Amino acid sequence: MDRRSFLKQSTRLGIGCALVTTIPACSLFDEPEMLVCQLSELDRVSFVTQKFNRKRILARKMDGEITIFSLICSHKRCTVKYKEMDEQFACPCHEGLYDKYGQVIDGPPPEALSRFQFEIRGEELWVLNEFQK
Repeated sequence: MDRRSFLKQSTRLGIGCALVTTIPACSLFDEPEMLVCQLSELDRVSFVTQKFNRKRILARKMDGEITIFSLICSHKRCTVKYKEMDEQFACPCHEGLYDKYGQVIDGPPPEALSRFQFEIRGEELWVLNEFQK
């Protein structure tokens, strides 16, 4: 490969990488959807966590409604932990706190936790690679 071809290929690769990393909810390698659990499981347990496209998610039924949260803090993108006893999400990096609805209640996070779109298919809960608006 000559120098000119190398530079062209490097430029294309760099632009492609920049585009992929600016798309917030997906990349070229992400799955468009994933089975999270059976609906009956959400009736038996408080919540279900899974890994979806290399990031943690939490599905739960609250007030009769199903919600699937991204467990990525809106501050510095650390993975938050759900503290069931306190009904709060806590970020271990900078002590950010979210309530059970994912709303910020303390600390530096600038926004609520993101929520994923989902579908119910028969008796199954599926997460979609799209955030709710």
